Amino acid sequence: MLDFDGLKDKIKGKVIEIGFQKFNESMDKNKLPAKLDEIIGSVFENRVESVCRVIAQAIALYENLLEQQEKAHNETLEQREAEKWWIYQKRQELEQVQNGLEVILSKCTIV
Repeated sequence: MLDFDGLKDKIKGKVIEIGFQKFNESMDKNKLPAKLDEIIGSVFENRVESVCRVIAQAIALYENLLEQQEKAHNETLEQREAEKWWIYQKRQELEQVQNGLEVILSKCTIV
């Protein structure tokens, strides 16, 4: 197209100049820092909430593991106590048999 004395470039320049003026006018200098603070605060709060949720899940997982270990430990203790009682009973039975045998032997040697 025909460009009369750089008219096209002058129009572009004026449009850009007016655009920047409008942009600057629309940007209230007092609201921008507050809006940035609000955005940063929101992002930070979301991150903190996410971290807290992950930490809470980790704590719950470890508590569950501790409960399982304690249960297994208690079951092992109960089993060991039952085994000890069984061994004690068998020992008592064997002592009774031994005493019976000694009585029988003493009767045999007397004769």
